[in-house]
Amino acid sequence: GSESAPKEVPLNHTNLLTTIRVCLDVLQTERRDVVLGILPPFHSFGLLANLLAPILAGARMVHHPDPTDAAGLVRVIAAYGATIVVTTPTFLGYMLSAARPEQLRTVRILVTGAEKCPEAVFQQADRLAPQAVVLEGYGITECSPVVAANRPGRIKRGAIGLPVQSVEVCVVDPDDYQPLP
Repeated sequence: GSESAPKEVPLNHTNLLTTIRVCLDVLQTERRDVVLGILPPFHSFGLLANLLAPILAGARMVHHPDPTDAAGLVRVIAAYGATIVVTTPTFLGYMLSAARPEQLRTVRILVTGAEKCPEAVFQQADRLAPQAVVLEGYGITECSPVVAANRPGRIKRGAIGLPVQSVEVCVVDPDDYQPLP
């Protein structure tokens, strides 16, 4: 895990299918969508967002093996007309730094997760892909992996969004862990 020592988390088919259903609802995918896959499938975020969800949505996928190859990723987006890019803010920042607006003209949704998205990345996306929305979310492997997400038409920059369907949240006092109203 990126926040501590590696761990094994068993996710069953119900976990994954429930989360995929939620993600497809958030993304409002269309059959014409082309998803750019760059996240490794050995992690639940990559497995879910770049492999299973597009397959079950009936969307086409295009994969690139190196998420740090910004110039290559931008060429793939342009060549295959990717409409949805699911990545981390770091990798998105790399791509935006290497891109020209015409290379991103087909992108309609940029999904970021796994770390907080810096304001500079939002600003780059506004400048280079003004037709695209940036949806920031939050998740952890144990939640297969989506907990909360911004939605199209309901975006608050720098926030993780609202809890997704099938996720219950509880706000607790950070000192004694007692639930708060």
